[in-house]
Amino acid sequence: MALAKKNGKLKGKQPKLPEPARRSIRRRYAEGEVSLADLATEYSVGRSTIHRIIHGPPAGQS
Repeated sequence: MALAKKNGKLKGKQPKLPEPARRSIRRRYAEGEVSLADLATEYSVGRSTIHRIIHGPPAGQS
C-alpha cells in the first residue's frame, strides 16, 4: 500500500457524486424544488448519501 500511495495509485475514498452535482443537490433542496427521496432516486444513490451532501460540510472542508 505504501508503494501504491507513493506512485499516486492509492487515493482514498472517492465521493459518490462529482462536486457540480453536489452543488446542484444543495441548491435544489434549499429552494424546495425536490425532496430528499426524489434526489436520491434521480442520482441513483441512497437517501443517506443525499442527506450527507445537504447537511454535511461543503467540499474542501472536513
